[in-house]
Amino acid sequence: MITASIGLTNWLVWALIGIIGGYMAGRLLTSGGAALWLRVIIGILAAIGGGYAFMAWFGNNDYGQTIALVGAVAVCGIVLWLLSVIFKRPSDSDDE
Repeated sequence: MITASIGLTNWLVWALIGIIGGYMAGRLLTSGGAALWLRVIIGILAAIGGGYAFMAWFGNNDYGQTIALVGAVAVCGIVLWLLSVIFKRPSDSDDE
């Protein structure tokens, strides 16, 4: 199984990607209804899930680790963007 061969460093890097992604999404995407801490937690989970999935698909070699890092960033970004789209706050402006 691939879980035993993934080092602690990979898990920590994926978590760091999620923390940075969640924080950036919380600061940049003000239209979503989720709090900053919730975005950080979701970012961590998405990055770890994406990194693990890509590592499982491409293997635990240098090529697979690089693809897993890119996959963690991509999955984290997509999940946080979808979160902001799904839980979009209604605008206060009246365009009538």
